[in-house]
Amino acid sequence: MSPGAPWNGPDAPGAMAQEHDAPHAAPIDRVEAPLTPFPPAARTEEITRTSRTCVGIHKGGLEPLLAHEDAEREACARKPKNTLFRHLGPPLMDSYPLGV
Repeated sequence: MSPGAPWNGPDAPGAMAQEHDAPHAAPIDRVEAPLTPFPPAARTEEITRTSRTCVGIHKGGLEPLLAHEDAEREACARKPKNTLFRHLGPPLMDSYPLGV
């Protein structure tokens, strides 16, 4: 095996980074897809930024949710939901007011 061979195979740093990034990018893509048609004037960067923020809020809420049980778990589940609705509310409501 030549000294450069490992850099050309699946163990190459670029290939490992792509494999590592794939599971992290998938949730962002899944959040971006339904958000894309909502704010008509939004740029792609804004939608990506909003999607990353939503995924971060969701991931941040998982640890306290899993650490508690019963009524405390329900309270822990409401916090990220409220945060997400407040984060998404203004851009979506400005574009699509209620009753339309």
